[in-house]
Amino acid sequence: MADKQEDLILDHNYDGIEEYDNPMPGWWVWGFILTIIFAFPYWAWVHLSEGHTILDELDTAMAAASAGQTELDASHDAMVGYLDNAAVLAAGKDTFGAVCAACHTADGGGLQGLGANLCDDNYKNVAVIEDIITIVRDGVPLTAMLPQGASLKPYQIVEVSAYAASLRGTTPANPQPPYGDLIPAWK
Repeated sequence: MADKQEDLILDHNYDGIEEYDNPMPGWWVWGFILTIIFAFPYWAWVHLSEGHTILDELDTAMAAASAGQTELDASHDAMVGYLDNAAVLAAGKDTFGAVCAACHTADGGGLQGLGANLCDDNYKNVAVIEDIITIVRDGVPLTAMLPQGASLKPYQIVEVSAYAASLRGTTPANPQPPYGDLIPAWK
């Protein structure tokens, strides 16, 4: 048995260290060969055919995620109808909490110098309910109300506008004093 070990020692010597000639295991060699063989058709499938890149998968996932979201009508009658639509108001409340509550407070009472009271009947830049959509989308120049058209999707703007309109007539914990013109009821 010792003679067989001597035959396996390689003929080079580094700092007194000798090395055995141990070949790679067969399963490892065949795994490596099969990986190389598999690489060519896989490369062709990913790079030469349509719809198999990460960007294509992202586009498919984004389309699936937004498939349930449709554009909401922004007309006066539709906006008044959304005031009785629990699903639209719930989605609008979520967006309001994330985007608007920092200045208007969660209950719509507003913060002095930042956000107006949305609960009373006085509005500075709103004459009809659909004006709220324009304010959310485009903002109000020279005020703290920044445009949200780039950060919110059109249906989210309608939802949050409907929710903001639904706050009218509620009683916030710490309301700001009325500011602006008294406007008629939404309906």
